Amino acid sequence: MDSQPLNDKSLNAKSLLLSILSLLSILFIVFTLQASWNNPQEQTKLDLLQTDLILQATQIQDRNQEKSQDSPSNDIFQVLLGDGTSQDIYAQSLRSYQEVLTASKDNLKKFDRLSLDSENNDPQVLSKLKQKKQTSISEISLRTGLLQVQTGDIQGAIATWSSVAKLEGQSMTSYGLTAQILKGLWSEPTMLFPNAETQIRRTLDGWYRKAALTKLYQSQQRSEKLPELEQQAQIEVNSAINRLLIVNSIPLIGGSIGILVWLGLLIQWIFFRRSSPFSNNLQTELDQNSNQIKWQVPWGIGTTWEVMVLWFTAFCLMTQFILPLVFELLGIQSRASEDFTIQALLVLIPYVLSVISMLPILQTSLATYRPLPEGWFRIKITAPQWLAWGIGGYFASVPLVLIVSVLSQKFLQGQGGGNPLLPILTDSQNNLPKFLLWTTLAIAAPFFEEYLFRGFLLPSLTKFLPVWGAIALSGFFFALAHLNIADIIPLTTLGIVMGFVYWRSKNLLSSILLHCLWNSGSFLALIALGGK
Repeated sequence: MDSQPLNDKSLNAKSLLLSILSLLSILFIVFTLQASWNNPQEQTKLDLLQTDLILQATQIQDRNQEKSQDSPSNDIFQVLLGDGTSQDIYAQSLRSYQEVLTASKDNLKKFDRLSLDSENNDPQVLSKLKQKKQTSISEISLRTGLLQVQTGDIQGAIATWSSVAKLEGQSMTSYGLTAQILKGLWSEPTMLFPNAETQIRRTLDGWYRKAALTKLYQSQQRSEKLPELEQQAQIEVNSAINRLLIVNSIPLIGGSIGILVWLGLLIQWIFFRRSSPFSNNLQTELDQNSNQIKWQVPWGIGTTWEVMVLWFTAFCLMTQFILPLVFELLGIQSRASEDFTIQALLVLIPYVLSVISMLPILQTSLATYRPLPEGWFRIKITAPQWLAWGIGGYFASVPLVLIVSVLSQKFLQGQGGGNPLLPILTDSQNNLPKFLLWTTLAIAAPFFEEYLFRGFLLPSLTKFLPVWGAIALSGFFFALAHLNIADIIPLTTLGIVMGFVYWRSKNLLSSILLHCLWNSGSFLALIALGGK
């Protein structure tokens, strides 16, 4: 029997399977991005966390100003909080909370509309999302009302707290009970509820807790408790200032150095163009005079597409079906909601197991092309230039990503994606889950993602596209793999910088270092914002 028909059949079966997997992957990406649109951007939550820190820092600002206009603490306040008075800060904080509250209520209405379409939407999933959104609205409403009181709008505050009871109905949460307590405290005549102090301490923190407890103690005529509040406020002020310094220093210092890097590159391009990293002449010289040769791509677009589709399919199967089922059978999933360490492990283990599948996929798909031409997947620690490329690329990326992040946030109007890591970083008081997350973000992610997107995809695309087109497209696929609408533009920008760094350095260590620095900086900022 002739073997050719069998080969043709096997090729046709392989092509058919790859086509099916490609279609399923595209549909999964589309539906996941569509679902991310219904979640608020984490940047919105981060902005509110920073607002809360600023409010904590203002708790004794006026008192410091009365003591000395030239004290060091006032200098710090001027840098961190600007020239505005406390009332200006309260008014700005109120506007921020009201904007988020309005957006959250509009988003809740979307769930009501989606629930009417039971054929295309899972009612259980929608119910959970709706309940989560209602809880978030209740929490934001408590804080919004206290800011309204601080700006003199007591009736508006009472109306805000009354809306919580209307929203929650019969299924009243702790936030609903606190809303009733706050409403009673600022009503005329004052209404006091049992266990009010315990409830306030359970649901409020920082400036909001101090404002509510101050009113409670005054209403209960327990003035002896007020000095204790002031002492706690002093501790919180010091902590808030330190955390604000960390949060603001990362973009401020990184952005400033990044601008200097870009100015230096511009000057070099104008006066010393042949040695500029953006010069094609430089790359030609490198190709001719050193071992940093141009990539030779022996395979076609079919192999490139095959590797990416097979990896993404394995990634989805592992993270969406296999591991969740295993964790559910082992009873791990049910315990995760109350244990941040388990939550962190449920991030690290699935991530490593899902991305490590690319190694055997690459090994199998590229087996017929081995030995690979020189320059592929190069990791050369003895060439110290990778340190300069990685660090310089990090600082160059900071101002670019910050600018496009602001533009993206404005364009998406606060929608576009949630980050499952944020609660662990902002709420956990245990260092172990944070270390496990840092291991995921700063070690595992840089290596695996750079190996695939810069080590394989970027050079493969240079066979069909100009280098800049390959860098841009590989950056876009890198962003798309994160499956968040809000991440696409910022991460595409970051991916382009990492692609450029790898293209010029021809050393994966440079883009891995850049990636590690970026994730570590973001990690540190989140720890500072949400640290207890």
